[in-house]
Amino acid sequence: MRLRVGPFDPALHIRSRDHHRAICREAALLDLPPDSLPRRWEAAVGRFYARLHLGPVTEAVDRAFEAGEPAFATDVTVPDEQVPAALAAVEELDRLVGDLRRWAQESDADVLSFPDGVQAYYTGFIAQARTQLQAGGARG
Repeated sequence: MRLRVGPFDPALHIRSRDHHRAICREAALLDLPPDSLPRRWEAAVGRFYARLHLGPVTEAVDRAFEAGEPAFATDVTVPDEQVPAALAAVEELDRLVGDLRRWAQESDADVLSFPDGVQAYYTGFIAQARTQLQAGGARG
């Protein structure tokens, strides 16, 4: 099935990507266990990108950002047989986004904050993917 990503602000996507990488670095520096929320987030984002075949998103974001465009949009293809796994990855990430923000606020581990704009971007990206995957799954 074809999945439309966007239109989203490329600068916000880059901030969310940088935020994700910073969480991963801090989790590694703190030697957090695999079942900690930052490590589960890291793994869930990896599954999300792999199952939704989101490589073209990174390319579209980078092109739009370098060109100074206010928004990016691109299409990716999720093989029909992978739609259930992709939807599961989306739902996992959705559950973790709020948990991770609360954990970052409450943790004494001094992990990076979770800015409102970044959370809003994650939430919008996830909601868009879920809506399309659910519709695609219903058709399939």
